[in-house]
Amino acid sequence: MPNTIPRALLFLAGFAAALWLLGPLVHPPMARGQDISDPHAQLSARLHADVNAFRAQHHLIPLARRADLDRAALAHSRDMAARRYLSHDTPEGLNPPQRMERAGAAGFTLAGENVGMTTKANPNHEVLTGWKLSPVHRDNLLTSAFNSTGIGIARASDGTWYYTQVYATYPRN
Repeated sequence: MPNTIPRALLFLAGFAAALWLLGPLVHPPMARGQDISDPHAQLSARLHADVNAFRAQHHLIPLARRADLDRAALAHSRDMAARRYLSHDTPEGLNPPQRMERAGAAGFTLAGENVGMTTKANPNHEVLTGWKLSPVHRDNLLTSAFNSTGIGIARASDGTWYYTQVYATYPRN
């Protein structure tokens, strides 16, 4: 233990430098497209993988995650969870493309969205199974023109899970 103020300050400076240098090893950066403030990032990453596996079974390209689309999806899921509704449009009337643009997404030529909610113990399985069985939601999952996605998952105070997956087509470079 340092026994003088200058040594104590030097010790603290060294400790802070060690934390700064070693921090990325303890808390690695999240995967591209995941929001660090998203407490359900692992669930959304798993859903992304499962959706892409389903698309692969139908010989479709995988959907790339985009941070701007993730923001739009997460904001909508959080809003639905907080205000207890399930809809593609907010109570104020904002639709998916409008919400996507508000979240900073621009340049898409086609957009779609799936939403869902469940109280089941395995929410990803429940929601994705429901989407696969619903003709309209299945069409979104299997639209060949879509090449990008954003996923947001929120949990209401009563434990209900709210899911939003937005889909978009961006021109290929």
